[in-house]
Amino acid sequence: MPSIDIERNGFSIVKGILDEESRQELIRDIERCLVESPAGVRGLVAKVPSVARLAASAAVRSLVASELGSEPKLVRSILFNKSADANWQVAWHQDLAIAVTGQGEIEGYSSWSVKEGILHVQPPVHVLEQMLTVRLHLDPADDTNGALWVSPGSHRFGRLRASEAARTAEQNGKHLCVVQAGDALLFRPLILHASRKATSTTPRRVIHLEFSATPLPPPLLWAEAAA
Repeated sequence: MPSIDIERNGFSIVKGILDEESRQELIRDIERCLVESPAGVRGLVAKVPSVARLAASAAVRSLVASELGSEPKLVRSILFNKSADANWQVAWHQDLAIAVTGQGEIEGYSSWSVKEGILHVQPPVHVLEQMLTVRLHLDPADDTNGALWVSPGSHRFGRLRASEAARTAEQNGKHLCVVQAGDALLFRPLILHASRKATSTTPRRVIHLEFSATPLPPPLLWAEAAA
C-alpha cells in the first residue's frame, strides 16, 4: 500500500492511474502550452482544464487522502517536459520552497523568491512533512530519458544543507523510479531526489501536483489554493 511505502521510504509508485484515453487528452491539451514554454509550465491547472479535472478526480484524490486526510488542497501544479530540445540535469536536492500569496515577517519562513511571477518561500519543516507530491507520467520513464532518482527514507532526515545532499544520497542509497505511461509517483517533498540529462529522444512529460491539508499563517495563502 502507498501509505506504508511512503511512511517508510518516502515514495511509492502506483501503476495505471491514467487510462489511455485520459492520457492522450492530456497530451493534446498540454502541447498548446509547450509552444510558448517548451521546458514546462507553472500554474498548470489554471491553464489546462483537463489537468484541473485530473487533480480533482477520485483517482488522484483517493491517493492523496490516504496520506493527508479527507480535505487536502492542491497547492502547486507544474508541467515538466524533458526532451531533446529541453534537456537538463537536476542535482540531488529536497523540495524546500512552497508557492504562496502574501508576504510578511513570520517566524520560520525564509528565503523568499519569485519564480515566473509567483512568490515562493521556504516554510518550517513541519509544513513540508505534511505535504505530498503526485507526479503523473504521460510517457514511460527510465534512466535514458531522465526518470527520477530518489534516496529511500531520506525524508526522515529533516532539512539538509544543499552541500550535504549528494553525499547523503550516496551514503543512504539511491533508487531509480522506472515508470510506465499512466503511472503515478508519490513522494514527500523532503525526500532527496535528482534526475540526469536524457540520452534518448523519448520525451518525459510529467504533471507534477503538490497537495497539503495544512493552513498557512496569515497573511500567507497557498498560491494555487487561493486562486
